[in-house]
Amino acid sequence: MAETGDVIAETIAEEAAEDAAELAELEAQLYGGGNEGGSEDPGSGAGGQDGDDAGAAGPPMTKSQMKKKARLERMLAKRQEQRQREKAAKAAKRAEAKERKAAEYSTMTDEQRKAMKEEKQAKLNALKEAEKALKERLKASLESGPKVVIDLDWEDKMTDNDIRHLVQQLSFSYSANKQVEKPVHMMLTSFKGKVADTANKMISGLENWSITRTPQHYAELLGGSEEARSQLVYLTADSNIELEELDPTKTYIIGGIVDHNRYKGLCEGSARAAGISTARLPIAKHIQLASRAVLTVNHVFQILVEWYARRDWAAVLDAVLPMRKRAEYAQQSKDEQQQRKGDKGGDKGAGRSGQQHKEKEKGKDDAAAAGGGQPAAQADAEAAGAAGGSGATGAAEAAVVKDGAEAAGSAGAAPMEAEAAGAGSKSDEEEARGVKRKAEDEPAAADG
Repeated sequence: MAETGDVIAETIAEEAAEDAAELAELEAQLYGGGNEGGSEDPGSGAGGQDGDDAGAAGPPMTKSQMKKKARLERMLAKRQEQRQREKAAKAAKRAEAKERKAAEYSTMTDEQRKAMKEEKQAKLNALKEAEKALKERLKASLESGPKVVIDLDWEDKMTDNDIRHLVQQLSFSYSANKQVEKPVHMMLTSFKGKVADTANKMISGLENWSITRTPQHYAELLGGSEEARSQLVYLTADSNIELEELDPTKTYIIGGIVDHNRYKGLCEGSARAAGISTARLPIAKHIQLASRAVLTVNHVFQILVEWYARRDWAAVLDAVLPMRKRAEYAQQSKDEQQQRKGDKGGDKGAGRSGQQHKEKEKGKDDAAAAGGGQPAAQADAEAAGAAGGSGATGAAEAAVVKDGAEAAGSAGAAPMEAEAAGAGSKSDEEEARGVKRKAEDEPAAADG
């Protein structure tokens, strides 16, 4: 039950963090400087000025820049308005719950109130015991747990928005470590500069985390000798070596970078330059991803944590990797989109067929109303002209059919009526094709 609550809380936290990051990104694009297509860094270009001053100091905006600014302002205003509505709804819900509990409490007897207080105190004590046990597990992981390093020495390769996303992933990683029975020793190396400043601002209680934080580079901290470096393994999707299982005596390093696949082979090249071996997770053996096997920092960290707890790659990968990254999910979504497009196309096709059928029936009715010795043939001829096509082609076919029908009518009405009666058992489409073939043959007979 507690694990389910933690998962729900983590999911809510992830969604809130994504919303906050999106809002921050909009603000950075809108107020971070007037240079179109420039850095996403809100500190670059503006020099600490507000958006209006920055725009006044720089060159006048083009029409496309003005449109983009207006669009971002609308998006930002809409998101802020949505946040205010959500806050108001949550506040109203809390107030309603408080009033409901107060009403229930007022109707209770003294014994019921006493029992409720005892139950509440028991839950509080259980929560305190669980928190105490968690702290003991995390403390023990610092002494004897397998080491997992997140290398944060990539600040120069990330924008401010990327750094914010990275800090969120660090928070999710620590949350994943708290949920297992035997946590790993989580280490943040090169924890300095903008990454450290952003983490201290965004993560409340970071100083209370049971982890190792250091401004030192991982190679300096853990790879002082050749023997020590042999115990380090840098995890990267670009490695040629695939892991079979994890070795608790080795230290696994995760590249702490959010790069949107801009820097392929970056971590592998850095590890090779430092004389450190690399490896990749055996993802392809168990799950087919929709794209290149580059995962977020928290997903890789959680995979390692869960493997130490379960020691089953298939189960771990299935539990950790989100469905949106899997090939079968992407293919299913693609098939559904194609099916929806096909359904729309089918509806349009059915509409055209229905219109043609109506035109054909109308032609028959008009021909029957006109009377004479050739009503069936002329109606069929007009129907064939309507179904034969559009534009010049349709008009030519209609003319040929009409001439053939008139020639057949002059040759004798009885044979034509017999053929029309026999054609009544055919489908509309077969009837139209038969009349067309007959019309193509009959003009030659009439000429002869």
